[in-house]
Amino acid sequence: MKLSVLGPEGTFTDAAAKAYLKTQPYANVTLDYHPTFDQVYQAVSGDNIGLLPLENQLDGYVSATLQRLQTAAVTEIGEITIPVDFGLVANVDNLSKIKRIYVQFKTEGQCQKLLSSLPSAQIITTSSNMISLEKFQVGDLGDAAIIPQSQLAEVSVALKQNNVADQADNSTRFIIFKANPANLVELSQTSLTAERFKAPLFITPAVNDQPGTLYDILGYFAKADLNLITIMSLPTKSKLGVYSFYLEVSGNRNQQEVLFTTLQELTSSYQVHPLGYYAV
Repeated sequence: MKLSVLGPEGTFTDAAAKAYLKTQPYANVTLDYHPTFDQVYQAVSGDNIGLLPLENQLDGYVSATLQRLQTAAVTEIGEITIPVDFGLVANVDNLSKIKRIYVQFKTEGQCQKLLSSLPSAQIITTSSNMISLEKFQVGDLGDAAIIPQSQLAEVSVALKQNNVADQADNSTRFIIFKANPANLVELSQTSLTAERFKAPLFITPAVNDQPGTLYDILGYFAKADLNLITIMSLPTKSKLGVYSFYLEVSGNRNQQEVLFTTLQELTSSYQVHPLGYYAV
Protein backbone atom coordinates (compact mmCIF):
# COMPACT_ATOMS: atom_id res chain seq x y z
CA MET A 1 0.00 0.00 0.00
CA LYS A 2 1.10 3.55 -0.72
CA LEU A 3 0.53 6.67 1.36
CA SER A 4 0.75 9.63 -1.02
CA VAL A 5 1.93 12.93 0.44
CA LEU A 6 3.40 16.27 -0.55
CA GLY A 7 7.14 15.90 -0.90
CA PRO A 8 10.02 15.80 -0.88
CA GLU A 9 11.04 14.06 2.32
CA GLY A 10 11.47 16.46 5.22
CA THR A 11 8.25 18.43 4.79
CA PHE A 12 5.69 18.75 7.58
CA THR A 13 3.38 16.57 5.48
CA ASP A 14 6.08 13.91 5.52
CA ALA A 15 6.37 14.26 9.31
CA ALA A 16 2.58 14.03 9.69
CA ALA A 17 2.46 10.90 7.52
CA LYS A 18 5.13 9.18 9.62
CA ALA A 19 3.36 10.18 12.82
CA TYR A 20 0.05 8.84 11.47
CA LEU A 21 1.56 5.51 10.44
CA LYS A 22 2.82 4.97 14.00
CA THR A 23 -0.81 4.94 15.17
CA GLN A 24 -2.04 2.48 12.54
CA PRO A 25 -1.78 -1.31 12.05
CA TYR A 26 -0.83 -0.99 8.38
CA ALA A 27 1.99 -3.23 7.15
CA ASN A 28 4.38 -2.60 4.26
CA VAL A 29 3.38 0.99 3.60
CA THR A 30 5.46 3.00 1.14
CA LEU A 31 5.52 6.79 1.37
CA ASP A 32 4.78 8.18 -2.08
CA TYR A 33 6.01 11.77 -2.52
CA HIS A 34 4.53 14.26 -5.00
CA PRO A 35 5.30 17.97 -5.57
CA THR A 36 1.71 19.22 -5.97
CA PHE A 37 -1.72 18.82 -4.38
CA ASP A 38 -3.21 17.60 -7.66
CA GLN A 39 -0.62 14.87 -8.04
CA VAL A 40 -1.33 13.63 -4.51
CA TYR A 41 -5.05 13.41 -5.32
CA GLN A 42 -4.42 11.64 -8.61
CA ALA A 43 -2.13 9.10 -6.95
CA VAL A 44 -4.80 7.92 -4.52
CA SER A 45 -6.61 4.93 -6.00
CA GLY A 46 -7.51 1.39 -5.04
CA ASP A 47 -6.20 0.56 -1.57
CA ASN A 48 -3.78 3.49 -1.53
CA ILE A 49 -4.45 6.47 0.73
CA GLY A 50 -3.39 10.12 0.79
CA LEU A 51 -2.57 12.79 3.35
CA LEU A 52 -2.78 16.57 2.88
CA PRO A 53 -2.73 19.65 5.16
CA LEU A 54 -6.16 21.06 5.99
CA GLU A 55 -5.75 23.73 8.67
CA ASN A 56 -2.99 25.67 10.36
CA GLN A 57 -3.43 27.21 13.78
CA LEU A 58 -2.00 30.60 12.73
CA ASP A 59 -2.89 30.84 9.06
CA GLY A 60 -6.24 29.05 8.87
CA TYR A 61 -7.54 26.57 6.32
CA VAL A 62 -5.54 25.44 3.30
CA SER A 63 -7.61 26.53 0.32
CA ALA A 64 -5.71 24.21 -2.03
CA THR A 65 -7.05 21.25 -0.05
CA LEU A 66 -10.57 22.60 0.54
CA GLN A 67 -11.12 23.46 -3.11
CA ARG A 68 -10.35 19.89 -4.11
CA LEU A 69 -12.50 18.37 -1.36
CA GLN A 70 -15.43 20.44 -2.63
CA THR A 71 -15.84 18.12 -5.61
CA ALA A 72 -13.47 15.24 -4.81
CA ALA A 73 -14.62 11.64 -5.01
CA VAL A 74 -12.81 10.67 -1.81
CA THR A 75 -13.63 9.59 1.73
CA GLU A 76 -11.78 11.04 4.70
CA ILE A 77 -10.85 8.28 7.14
CA GLY A 78 -9.00 10.25 9.80
CA GLU A 79 -6.88 13.21 10.74
CA ILE A 80 -3.70 13.98 12.63
CA THR A 81 -2.36 17.21 14.12
CA ILE A 82 1.36 17.85 14.58
CA PRO A 83 3.32 20.80 15.98
CA VAL A 84 5.11 22.94 13.41
CA ASP A 85 7.89 25.48 13.75
CA PHE A 86 10.26 27.22 11.41
CA GLY A 87 13.81 28.48 11.26
CA LEU A 88 15.57 30.99 9.05
CA VAL A 89 18.74 30.29 7.08
CA ALA A 90 20.68 32.96 5.19
CA ASN A 91 24.03 33.23 3.43
CA VAL A 92 24.71 36.66 4.95
CA ASP A 93 25.90 37.56 8.44
CA ASN A 94 23.12 40.01 9.26
CA LEU A 95 19.36 40.09 8.69
CA SER A 96 19.59 43.56 7.16
CA LYS A 97 21.67 42.15 4.29
CA ILE A 98 18.97 39.74 3.12
CA LYS A 99 17.86 40.66 -0.40
CA ARG A 100 15.62 37.71 -1.25
CA ILE A 101 13.81 35.18 0.95
CA TYR A 102 12.15 31.94 -0.11
CA VAL A 103 9.03 30.96 1.82
CA GLN A 104 6.26 28.41 1.28
CA PHE A 105 2.81 29.91 0.62
CA LYS A 106 1.27 28.83 3.95
CA THR A 107 4.47 29.37 5.92
CA GLU A 108 4.41 33.04 4.89
CA GLY A 109 1.21 33.60 6.89
CA GLN A 110 2.74 31.97 9.96
CA CYS A 111 5.94 34.05 10.01
CA GLN A 112 4.63 37.58 9.48
CA LYS A 113 6.60 39.13 12.34
CA LEU A 114 9.91 38.07 10.83
CA LEU A 115 8.94 38.98 7.27
CA SER A 116 7.66 42.40 8.27
CA SER A 117 11.05 43.08 9.88
CA LEU A 118 12.68 42.59 6.45
CA PRO A 119 10.88 45.23 4.35
CA SER A 120 13.62 45.45 1.74
CA ALA A 121 13.76 41.70 1.13
CA GLN A 122 11.94 40.29 -1.89
CA ILE A 123 9.62 37.44 -0.88
CA ILE A 124 9.66 34.50 -3.29
CA THR A 125 6.71 32.18 -2.65
CA THR A 126 7.22 28.45 -3.12
CA SER A 127 4.96 25.39 -3.05
CA SER A 128 6.97 23.52 -0.40
CA ASN A 129 9.23 24.30 2.55
CA MET A 130 11.81 21.89 1.18
CA ILE A 131 11.69 23.61 -2.21
CA SER A 132 12.42 26.86 -0.34
CA LEU A 133 15.51 25.17 1.07
CA GLU A 134 16.55 23.78 -2.32
CA LYS A 135 16.24 27.15 -4.04
CA PHE A 136 18.20 28.82 -1.24
CA GLN A 137 21.02 26.28 -1.50
CA VAL A 138 21.57 27.03 -5.20
CA GLY A 139 20.89 30.75 -4.83
CA ASP A 140 22.97 33.89 -4.67
CA LEU A 141 24.60 35.98 -1.97
CA GLY A 142 21.85 37.78 -0.07
CA ASP A 143 19.41 34.87 -0.24
CA ALA A 144 17.54 33.40 2.72
CA ALA A 145 14.81 30.84 3.33
CA ILE A 146 12.30 29.91 5.99
CA ILE A 147 12.42 26.14 6.48
CA PRO A 148 11.21 23.54 9.00
CA GLN A 149 13.02 23.98 12.30
CA SER A 150 13.99 20.29 12.13
CA GLN A 151 16.11 20.97 9.03
CA LEU A 152 18.22 23.73 10.55
CA ALA A 153 20.85 21.34 11.89
CA GLU A 154 21.35 19.92 8.38
CA VAL A 155 22.37 23.26 6.87
CA SER A 156 25.73 24.99 7.23
CA VAL A 157 25.28 28.72 6.59
CA ALA A 158 26.49 32.08 7.86
CA LEU A 159 23.25 32.94 9.66
CA LYS A 160 20.59 30.85 11.36
CA GLN A 161 17.63 31.95 13.43
CA ASN A 162 15.54 29.51 15.44
CA ASN A 163 11.79 29.47 16.03
CA VAL A 164 10.68 32.25 13.70
CA ALA A 165 6.95 31.45 13.66
CA ASP A 166 4.70 34.19 15.02
CA GLN A 167 4.10 32.15 18.18
CA ALA A 168 5.66 29.08 19.73
CA ASP A 169 2.35 27.24 20.02
CA ASN A 170 1.63 26.39 16.39
CA SER A 171 0.24 23.25 14.77
CA THR A 172 -1.19 21.96 11.52
CA ARG A 173 -4.05 19.50 11.04
CA PHE A 174 -3.84 16.97 8.21
CA ILE A 175 -6.56 14.77 6.73
CA ILE A 176 -6.13 11.18 5.59
CA PHE A 177 -8.35 10.02 2.74
CA LYS A 178 -9.00 7.09 0.43
CA ALA A 179 -10.41 6.82 -3.09
CA ASN A 180 -14.14 6.54 -3.85
CA PRO A 181 -16.80 9.07 -2.81
CA ALA A 182 -18.23 9.08 0.71
CA ASN A 183 -21.74 7.66 0.90
CA LEU A 184 -24.19 8.52 3.69
CA VAL A 185 -25.56 4.98 3.97
CA GLU A 186 -22.12 3.39 4.14
CA LEU A 187 -20.79 6.02 6.53
CA SER A 188 -23.75 5.47 8.87
CA GLN A 189 -22.64 1.86 9.32
CA THR A 190 -19.14 2.83 10.49
CA SER A 191 -18.12 1.53 13.91
CA LEU A 192 -16.17 4.19 15.77
CA THR A 193 -12.90 3.23 17.47
CA ALA A 194 -13.20 6.13 19.94
CA GLU A 195 -15.92 8.00 21.81
CA ARG A 196 -15.86 11.15 19.66
CA PHE A 197 -16.44 11.61 15.93
CA LYS A 198 -15.96 14.24 13.28
CA ALA A 199 -18.04 14.44 10.09
CA PRO A 200 -16.92 16.94 7.40
CA LEU A 201 -19.20 17.81 4.48
CA PHE A 202 -20.22 20.44 1.94
CA ILE A 203 -23.78 21.72 1.63
CA THR A 204 -24.81 23.66 -1.47
CA PRO A 205 -28.14 25.54 -1.50
CA ALA A 206 -30.30 25.42 -4.62
CA VAL A 207 -30.76 29.20 -4.32
CA ASN A 208 -27.97 31.24 -2.71
CA ASP A 209 -29.35 34.76 -2.62
CA GLN A 210 -32.44 34.34 -0.49
CA PRO A 211 -32.50 35.51 3.16
CA GLY A 212 -32.21 32.88 5.86
CA THR A 213 -30.50 30.11 3.86
CA LEU A 214 -27.63 29.59 6.29
CA TYR A 215 -29.99 30.05 9.25
CA ASP A 216 -32.16 27.25 7.90
CA ILE A 217 -29.18 24.91 7.40
CA LEU A 218 -27.87 25.56 10.90
CA GLY A 219 -31.35 24.91 12.29
CA TYR A 220 -31.16 21.25 11.27
CA PHE A 221 -28.06 20.75 13.42
CA ALA A 222 -29.31 22.86 16.32
CA LYS A 223 -32.56 20.89 16.46
CA ALA A 224 -30.58 17.63 16.58
CA ASP A 225 -28.20 19.03 19.24
CA LEU A 226 -25.20 18.45 16.94
CA ASN A 227 -22.19 20.70 17.38
CA LEU A 228 -20.70 22.53 14.39
CA ILE A 229 -17.02 23.29 14.89
CA THR A 230 -16.41 24.73 11.40
CA ILE A 231 -18.56 26.83 9.08
CA MET A 232 -17.02 28.30 5.91
CA SER A 233 -18.34 29.43 2.55
CA LEU A 234 -16.53 28.66 -0.69
CA PRO A 235 -17.47 29.71 -4.22
CA THR A 236 -18.73 26.85 -6.36
CA LYS A 237 -17.04 28.43 -9.40
CA SER A 238 -20.19 27.80 -11.45
CA LYS A 239 -20.86 31.54 -11.49
CA LEU A 240 -20.27 34.58 -9.31
CA GLY A 241 -22.29 34.68 -6.10
CA VAL A 242 -22.93 30.93 -5.84
CA TYR A 243 -21.42 29.36 -2.72
CA SER A 244 -21.16 26.08 -0.85
CA PHE A 245 -20.87 25.79 2.92
CA TYR A 246 -18.10 23.65 4.36
CA LEU A 247 -19.08 22.22 7.75
CA GLU A 248 -17.45 19.99 10.33
CA VAL A 249 -19.81 18.28 12.75
CA SER A 250 -18.53 16.96 16.06
CA GLY A 251 -20.23 14.67 18.56
CA ASN A 252 -20.10 11.38 20.44
CA ARG A 253 -20.89 7.87 19.31
CA ASN A 254 -24.38 8.03 20.85
CA GLN A 255 -25.26 10.71 18.28
CA GLN A 256 -24.40 8.61 15.24
CA GLU A 257 -28.00 7.81 14.37
CA VAL A 258 -29.24 11.38 14.77
CA LEU A 259 -26.32 12.67 12.71
CA PHE A 260 -27.15 10.59 9.67
CA THR A 261 -30.88 11.12 10.07
CA THR A 262 -30.20 14.87 10.02
CA LEU A 263 -27.92 14.66 6.98
CA GLN A 264 -30.51 12.59 5.14
CA GLU A 265 -33.17 15.19 5.93
CA LEU A 266 -30.91 17.91 4.52
CA THR A 267 -30.69 16.10 1.17
CA SER A 268 -34.38 16.86 0.55
CA SER A 269 -33.64 20.59 0.29
CA TYR A 270 -29.90 20.88 -0.35
CA GLN A 271 -27.06 19.24 -2.22
CA VAL A 272 -25.12 17.35 0.45
CA HIS A 273 -21.57 16.22 -0.32
CA PRO A 274 -20.37 14.09 2.61
CA LEU A 275 -16.62 13.72 3.03
CA GLY A 276 -16.30 11.24 5.87
CA TYR A 277 -17.15 10.09 9.37
CA TYR A 278 -14.29 9.05 11.62
CA ALA A 279 -13.14 8.81 15.21
CA VAL A 280 -11.10 11.62 16.78
